[in-house]
Amino acid sequence: LFNSTELNDIEYIRSQYYNKLEIYRFSSSLGKFVGYTEYGVKQADYFNKDTAILNSMKAEKERVCQHNIGIWYSNILSKSVAPTVRLYSTTPVSGHHPAMLVCRVYDFYPKQI
Repeated sequence: LFNSTELNDIEYIRSQYYNKLEIYRFSSSLGKFVGYTEYGVKQADYFNKDTAILNSMKAEKERVCQHNIGIWYSNILSKSVAPTVRLYSTTPVSGHHPAMLVCRVYDFYPKQI
């Protein structure tokens, strides 16, 4: 997860899923594994006790993110897409107002308006 080219602003997340359910994840902002299922909690405890695994995962943020951030930033974050806007007037189904102005916005990036 990132929104700038600064390594401090990046969070490295590595998740393990089974049947579309997240079991556990490593989060660089926490510096440890977190479990989300009974099995995942056991796995997270096991991984968190192994300093070699923890140090390896902590190093992944720098190895993967710092190496690629320039490419990702120039190809993703520097881009934007103009929205498609539809503005119309309608009569509400219920209520005391004779008309209502509706504005719908679609297909834009980044998602903040």
